[in-house]
Amino acid sequence: MSSNKFCKNCGAELESNVRFCDNCGTEVSQKNNKQQYNKKREKVLTPKNSKMKSTNVILMLTFIGVLFFFIFNSSTGTNKIIDSQPTVADEVNYPLSPMGMVPITAKVENGKIIIPLDIVKDKKFVSFSYNGSGIAVPLLAYISEEGKVITAISMCEPCNSTSFHIKGNELVCNSCGTTWEVDNLEAISGSCGKYPPDPIPSVVVGKDIQINVSSVTNWQRRV
Repeated sequence: MSSNKFCKNCGAELESNVRFCDNCGTEVSQKNNKQQYNKKREKVLTPKNSKMKSTNVILMLTFIGVLFFFIFNSSTGTNKIIDSQPTVADEVNYPLSPMGMVPITAKVENGKIIIPLDIVKDKKFVSFSYNGSGIAVPLLAYISEEGKVITAISMCEPCNSTSFHIKGNELVCNSCGTTWEVDNLEAISGSCGKYPPDPIPSVVVGKDIQINVSSVTNWQRRV
């Protein structure tokens, strides 16, 4: 049976109750034997424990990183462009019966597409277009239930529809019937849910809603 005693000089294992090492002849010290044993035990056990602790820390940090990634990249019911849009009215409640788009004419001046704010506030949901630079782009504007001006490319790209209606708190494609939340254009139902009318930024200047022409001409289809 092992004595768990070791020579302080050569490290050879010692028999119990011996005064001298059988290997090198060094005098045995009970205290030194115990220290040697403890050092050897620590050398064997500590690296394993440290490795386990390091692995646990790495796994925990990885889990936290993945969790935060999904939290901040998952759908939150918001849209950055819509969030930054100006608020021009109090809360708006749309009827449960379908409200169609009212066609209006926009003008283009100094690199801006301009439509009257009062008309949008009155009609609540309008359609217009930009025609220039050899392209024609359908556009829409409406007031969200939160009172924000929302301007977007008037297109459900997968089915190529350019017409929509609002019913209650839903924006509905007239062609495929896909529905989105009026306030944030998050998908509710339908096969084209990933591709709502694409929001484009606009500002309110005096009595007008203005959209940069470049925002429209640089727009590209998502599908």
